[in-house]
Amino acid sequence: MLEITLSDSCTCTKTDDDGNEMLDEQGNTIPAEWCSDYCWEDPIESLDYAIAQWMEAYELDPTDDTIPLYIGGDGIGWQSRSGFTIANSNAKDVVDRLSINGDFTLYFKYDGGRNLSVRRSSHDEPTGTGELVFRLATDEEIEFWEAR
Repeated sequence: MLEITLSDSCTCTKTDDDGNEMLDEQGNTIPAEWCSDYCWEDPIESLDYAIAQWMEAYELDPTDDTIPLYIGGDGIGWQSRSGFTIANSNAKDVVDRLSINGDFTLYFKYDGGRNLSVRRSSHDEPTGTGELVFRLATDEEIEFWEAR
């Protein structure tokens, strides 16, 4: 099981001159005074890896990052609605489609086979969305999405 967490909150930690994380008196890491896109590099790479592995399980070309994916489920937003989005098969587009205008965290799970899912938590989704599943988008879903 591969679990990937991506948050728009800074998760960078303060490091010493040797690159080691600095700890406070209680042994906890000290947050960095500023953050950069570096915080997202590892989770984005891990998500790209998970998507490529998931695509291989479906005998798709893992290097084709334009395959339309359906990502959908229930319990979305403060009204707990059902919904879906269409994203290309790459981490950047997936994260762009699942991001909201506000603080959020994305929790991805990949079982190593044919199951890839995500749950989002935010101010309007304090306990998180229901599980949003990934699958190939149908032509009808793509047409509907593009017509909106």
